[in-house]
Amino acid sequence: MPRPSAVDLVINQVKDWITDGTYKSGDRLPPEGDICSICNVSRGPVREAMKVLSAVGLVEVKQGDGTYITKDEGTGVLLDPLLLSFQKSYWNKQELAEFRGAIEHSVVELIIKKASDEELKNLRAINYELVIAVETQKSRDEMVDIDLRFHKKMGELTHNVFVFILYSRLLEFLFKDVSLTYKKSASMGSLSAKMHGNICAALENRDLPRALREIDLAMENHVIPIEESADTYEKAEKAMQQGTVKDT
Repeated sequence: MPRPSAVDLVINQVKDWITDGTYKSGDRLPPEGDICSICNVSRGPVREAMKVLSAVGLVEVKQGDGTYITKDEGTGVLLDPLLLSFQKSYWNKQELAEFRGAIEHSVVELIIKKASDEELKNLRAINYELVIAVETQKSRDEMVDIDLRFHKKMGELTHNVFVFILYSRLLEFLFKDVSLTYKKSASMGSLSAKMHGNICAALENRDLPRALREIDLAMENHVIPIEESADTYEKAEKAMQQGTVKDT
């Protein structure tokens, strides 16, 4: 069994502190130097570990003040090993898009089997909120919140608690980058609303092949460019305008 890396040692130590109650919600962690001594590592791994823990929401780093356990840390401790593995750079952009696509294939299949027509109308209504937010030039943060609610509603409509939990936690991880893309590209909201509308139409028609195609198209034009520059994302918008992504 491979030895844990220095970063892993720090991550595991912080998680142990949370699990055994040494540090609770809102508590300040020991100074960087103390953590170095406790874990027998240098400052570099401690700083990298705090970046990882901050990215998954277990700690909050306050510049000039210290690092604190977040107030909602208890909700995700058991699932965070999965998210932490995502953060350790053992994946690439294509793999992450493929993984999300695979999860969303299962999500739309379950929605078509289990969701009621009324529930699908509610999903459509959330996307309509995004359409209005784009048209009225609401803030990017408001658009991100609506976008995330749309996808979490999809997870809810699977009527499978395990899928819902896994998908929700994955979305929380991914939407940190989605938020950045909304800030980089003015087209993000309109492109998201367009693709969500196409997915809604496929689900409402109980058309699984089309739903799967729409998910794949979203992964190609919507997810992979999230990690790229704004210029790359503009290519997705151009594809939409040329009819690669059709309106509903």
